[in-house]
Amino acid sequence: MHKLTSLCLLGLALGLVGCSSHPLSQGRKFNLVEADFSDLSGWEIDDFVEARPALLNSCAQNTDKRLIDFCATLAADEEMDSDEIRVLIEETFQPYLVVADGSSKGVITGYYEAELSGTRERENSAQVPIYAQPWDYQKDKKYETRQDIEKHGIHAPIIAWADDPVELFILHVQGSGRMMTPDGEIRLGYAGNNGRTFKGLGAILAEEGLLSETGHSMPDIKQWLQNHPDVAVRLMRENPRYIFFKEVEGETPYGTAGVVLTPMRSVAVDKQFIPMHTFMWLETQTPDKSDLNRLVVAQDTGNAIKGGVRADFFWGHGEDAFDNAGRMKSMGRYYLLLPKD
Repeated sequence: MHKLTSLCLLGLALGLVGCSSHPLSQGRKFNLVEADFSDLSGWEIDDFVEARPALLNSCAQNTDKRLIDFCATLAADEEMDSDEIRVLIEETFQPYLVVADGSSKGVITGYYEAELSGTRERENSAQVPIYAQPWDYQKDKKYETRQDIEKHGIHAPIIAWADDPVELFILHVQGSGRMMTPDGEIRLGYAGNNGRTFKGLGAILAEEGLLSETGHSMPDIKQWLQNHPDVAVRLMRENPRYIFFKEVEGETPYGTAGVVLTPMRSVAVDKQFIPMHTFMWLETQTPDKSDLNRLVVAQDTGNAIKGGVRADFFWGHGEDAFDNAGRMKSMGRYYLLLPKD
């Protein structure tokens, strides 16, 4: 018999909030339904070894004493096979189906680590700058809009020069990426924004009546924008938000949770509902309609990721990741795995 519980359980289980004071407990419908691992579609056949890096990355940030033994066991034995990790999870956690506003289903999209080409020093007038934080950067300060910055520049260091403004725009949407230069790879991480409201490219194209012409997937939209450069510049400038970057050493990209994301095992969620580092069981489909059921970890957030059942699935980097992320918009559901006590 499944038990219905409320947001209070989530807050208490993760040591985050008390029932009476949490703002989401007022006027928002968010419930957790206790489940069995046998209810999780594909649970017995997932490769938990693939999920191990994501679990360990979040274990390194763990402050919950109830997870110390789990994390220590997982970290100590590098030879654990998939079945052993699965059993360890079953011994430690209890699954709960997330139900928001009366439904366990929500939209699952995809994202990836952007790739673009460019140079460290400017080589031609068509290249566009990748800015670091302005010299006077303050987190809550409003700076010039995207249009003003692209037209007139901003008082900030320039990290590198991108060859293609459309690829740079996609980098801004994704928040991090890799630039390929003749001298090697530059890894770029999110360093802040101009304090302006984000406006999605899909909404801009819809307002212009162009979605039927461009297509709905990001690969199709990218190609259309590159084929119509003058129109592309005008449309992209309708998103006033502008992203500043920093050069990153070592592995990338980092999510909001402060850990390196693991391809196909990290997800972005709305942290008003799902705390960072929560282990989750995701059930959805790929863009090609095959089942995508697997253990993932909440390690990132996103401007468009809002709601109790809403997630962005991290595909990794490269052309295949871009293709899958750009086409993915599936219905799905997920369970939270919470400490048994």
